[in-house]
Amino acid sequence: MIHSNGASMKKRAPATSKPQEFEGTEIHLDGKVLVCFISVEDQDTFDIKIISKQATDEILKGINLIEEFPQDIAEKNKEVEKFNTGLKRAQEKGFRQSDNPRKLKELILDPSEYKVDRILVYPWAHLSNYLSQEKVASEVCPVIAKMLEDKGLEAHFSPFGWYKAFTLDCLGHEVAEMYRNIPLALLSTEVRAKSKVYIVNSDKSVDFFCDSSEEGKKNAKIPKHYSKDFRDFIKAEVLSTREKGKQEPAHIKMMQKFELADFEDASDAGNLRWYTKGVLMKNLIRDYTEQTVVNNGAIYVDTPVMYTVKNKKLTAQTARFPAKTYWVHSGNNRFLLRFASDFLLFNMFSQMHIRSEQLPIRFYEYEQYAFRREQAGELAGLRRLRTFTMPDMHSLCKDVPQAVEEFKKQFLMSNEVLNSFGLKSFIVIRTTEEFWEKHKDWIIDIMASQNQPGLIELWPERYYYFILKYERPVLSAQGHTACLCTNQIDVESAQDIIEQYGEKRQKYNISWHSKDGETDHPIILHNSPSGAVERVIWGLLESNARYEKDKVSGFKTWLSPVQVRVMAITDKEAEIAEKIMEQLNAENIRCDYDDRDEKIGKKIRSAEVEWIPYTVVIGSQEVENNTVSVRKRLVGEPLVEGKTNEQINDIPLPKLFEIIKQDLKGYPHRTLPIPFRKFSTRINFR
Repeated sequence: MIHSNGASMKKRAPATSKPQEFEGTEIHLDGKVLVCFISVEDQDTFDIKIISKQATDEILKGINLIEEFPQDIAEKNKEVEKFNTGLKRAQEKGFRQSDNPRKLKELILDPSEYKVDRILVYPWAHLSNYLSQEKVASEVCPVIAKMLEDKGLEAHFSPFGWYKAFTLDCLGHEVAEMYRNIPLALLSTEVRAKSKVYIVNSDKSVDFFCDSSEEGKKNAKIPKHYSKDFRDFIKAEVLSTREKGKQEPAHIKMMQKFELADFEDASDAGNLRWYTKGVLMKNLIRDYTEQTVVNNGAIYVDTPVMYTVKNKKLTAQTARFPAKTYWVHSGNNRFLLRFASDFLLFNMFSQMHIRSEQLPIRFYEYEQYAFRREQAGELAGLRRLRTFTMPDMHSLCKDVPQAVEEFKKQFLMSNEVLNSFGLKSFIVIRTTEEFWEKHKDWIIDIMASQNQPGLIELWPERYYYFILKYERPVLSAQGHTACLCTNQIDVESAQDIIEQYGEKRQKYNISWHSKDGETDHPIILHNSPSGAVERVIWGLLESNARYEKDKVSGFKTWLSPVQVRVMAITDKEAEIAEKIMEQLNAENIRCDYDDRDEKIGKKIRSAEVEWIPYTVVIGSQEVENNTVSVRKRLVGEPLVEGKTNEQINDIPLPKLFEIIKQDLKGYPHRTLPIPFRKFSTRINFR
């Protein structure tokens, strides 16, 4: 956008085989003209009404910026004069002698020059290498001009497809030149502004809590009989209260201290580096979740991490998640990095021949990686990243009744996964009033089965692709929440088309067929049993910080990077201690050996600090008796008088194997790398 003192355009010759029709050969505009050079890109022509409306709004903002600029400067100068007056008085009293007065800002031009009399919308292909090739793209400039006229402004457009001469006289003031990038955004309507929140108690009673309006939240009172955790959960999840000040999340120092993950200064913010122990934990979470979903009937698939924006089925879904995309440029094409597996997965579904007797079909994909360009202020260590990994399952169901039965099964499966991580979570179900009235009995039943209160949010109508959404948020040390596992009943994506904003929108057109010729579109369940792997580790660290005074800190044995630490009291037992370490690793138990020349007390304290589940001590008595003594960490147990361990003395080594293997039964195994098996060879990253 260029603010010009007059503007003119003259057609020279056709530049395409079918140049846009345009009466006359010239445009001459006097006065102050905002010339808007516009490039229509590949994704924009999904719906030129929407993209033109978005562009019109940006032009109006640009006009306001220009016309209000002198007043903005005047207001800032008032603040400067107020500061200078106070400074002068302070100096007269002998204070702040070193401070300098602030200078008033001066406008480059006379205030009368900062106005817009008319607008010229000009197609300018040179702004982009990714132009739309669709004929409808040429209509964007006239549509924008018409929308501006409807706002009471004088607007003109320059025709597309011509070689043209043009003249500008840029006014050259502070905001005379502006640039805007406008991604296509099919934004949801504000249905949630009218939603209502209820508390479902473990005795199956349902109590109204508040509506979602600002006034409703302001007047909401949380009953005192609920636990502090549940009250904090409601504050964060419903009332959106935040502690004053910006306190660093507790897990950041913990992930660095344990050398799990860290920030990467040579990458985009929100993309972390992962160290050996963190990778171990990520892989174990992946293995366990994958094992669980496959045991529950899922099949494997894998789709690319990037996709084209020239496919309208994909564009229709992408544009529902505006402004959070990474672009990849390849020659004269560009692609989006996925922020969910749905896009190409659903495209695959649409090309399959699905038989009704096969339903439900569960497709599991381990998304490595998903990308979301979160705003810089939203990034928060492991809680919210720009790159993350997501175990993801999508299930095709014949109809809503079958989807409901599958939802119930996946609810239990998700609970099993979170419980196996040792995480305390809460339950939120969001649905429409219509669905609630038909299905509230079983919804209340599954919520009450958790033996803790939960939340229901009811919308007056569906505003997104799902009619029911289930979430399990976890509380941080500071009382913030983040969702881990989720499940959604999607009634929209499989359709051929849907009605939206008064227009028919293309969807994926996924169908099933029966032997007797019946055909229909399936219902799709979106289920991540664990949530993002990075967020699971966030939850584990934050939960440990939150309950450090109440429970014994640590990770469950199967998730601990080092499960057993062996140490000798003196050098005489060193050889035996090392052999025990080797035997444990041979038995698929991750064990290291503290071979430092330190006193046993210091070695034990190190194991405590690192939350090692089993600490094996070898002394002369153990050597003589051919036994070991073990300190078993009571992870997750109530912290009573500071006791964190149970002492088990003089047990045979096979008994130790039996105890640990019982602890690990049913869980996946990953090997501890050889350099990490001794302190003397252990790699330090920080």
